[in-house]
Amino acid sequence: MKTHINHRLIGILSIFLFLLLHHTTHAEESKVNFLDPIHQYDEIEPNDPFSKIRTKLESSKINSESKSPNEYLASLLEELSISIHSQLLVYSTTSLQLSKISPQNPRAIYFSDDIYLGYVPGGQIEVIGIDPTLGAIPYIFNIPTDTDVEHPLIHRSSRCMNCHASQDIGGIPGLLISSVVPGPGGGTIDRFRKDLTGHDIQFNDRFGGWHITGHNPFTKSWANHSGIMENGQIKRIENPPGTKFKWDKYITNSSNLIAHLLLEHQVGFTNRCIEINYKFRELTHNQNLTSENIPLSNFLEKKSDTLLSYILFKNEAKLPPDTKFENPTFISDFERKHDAPTFSNGLRKLNLKTRLLENRCSYMIFSNSFLGLPEQFKKVLLRKLKFILEKKEGINLFSYLSNSERKNILHILSQSIYGFSNI
Repeated sequence: MKTHINHRLIGILSIFLFLLLHHTTHAEESKVNFLDPIHQYDEIEPNDPFSKIRTKLESSKINSESKSPNEYLASLLEELSISIHSQLLVYSTTSLQLSKISPQNPRAIYFSDDIYLGYVPGGQIEVIGIDPTLGAIPYIFNIPTDTDVEHPLIHRSSRCMNCHASQDIGGIPGLLISSVVPGPGGGTIDRFRKDLTGHDIQFNDRFGGWHITGHNPFTKSWANHSGIMENGQIKRIENPPGTKFKWDKYITNSSNLIAHLLLEHQVGFTNRCIEINYKFRELTHNQNLTSENIPLSNFLEKKSDTLLSYILFKNEAKLPPDTKFENPTFISDFERKHDAPTFSNGLRKLNLKTRLLENRCSYMIFSNSFLGLPEQFKKVLLRKLKFILEKKEGINLFSYLSNSERKNILHILSQSIYGFSNI
């Protein structure tokens, strides 16, 4: 029986090359209607990380010695188990609060695996929590002031979905990470990569409108630059971090490259999982889920192949040699996720020499977005993953994974995912 399964999987894996060479973008695929009644996006009570503390925050009393915005923000991040050192600064006006964002007043982003928080000084706090089956759930609320007796109400924001469920990302309730040429005021002159997200995006197409503190090896990108039109051409204008704003408006003096790289990977991973979840529901709605259901079978094979390729960093953009990384505190915070299973942290060890991770299997396999995938889909994907990791001679399409790396990943997953060894 085991031999039969292995031969079948070899046949399945043979289509990887075709899929990788004939990649289709969101624009070429069917779009999702996340408000279709079958998804119950607005009807189901969310189960994202922020929903679990929302009631606690709203019911809290504000003492007479109110915290400053930065103090409140730091305490909220601690409550959400988000490292303050994940801070990234973006000065393009690509947010609901665009009127408050500019090179003089960048928006700060903080994140963990399943929750993303944005704050522009003088504005409101925006939060997106990832629900395992619903995807991105956005919230918005005011920071408490001296005049508040109770915590301001926290609203689940439907306006955010104009962008966070746009056709650019396939209509799913997902995450955004724009890269643009920002004008002097932060408005967009030009855009890069549009509907594409993930660690395979070339570095010169990332970072537009974002600050990178410390060493920036991507000098051809639009990081730390604005643009202005002159004679029909876009002229680059330097915008080094901290020259047009004061750092004391933020809780740390950093917008570091490691956080950028991790955020890009996570957004790509999360959106791919959310898309699979929504398309699976649309495909299987009112259908008989049997082995003879050919459209479903095709869907499971194709989407598990493409997601598995992403999980194993098949097309990861290679880091340039001699890239210097800073912020050791954030590295420590990221590699030792306290609320994660002990062995799973083995997938969080950073490489930062030629690639992002030491063991090239995404730590996001333990995230809400992956855990919420249909069991039928996960079973297909995990079976393929285990087959690849167990093959001593390796699989051609994944020959970049050394024997020791595959052995490490297999050990971590066997210790961290219930039943993985017996799949």
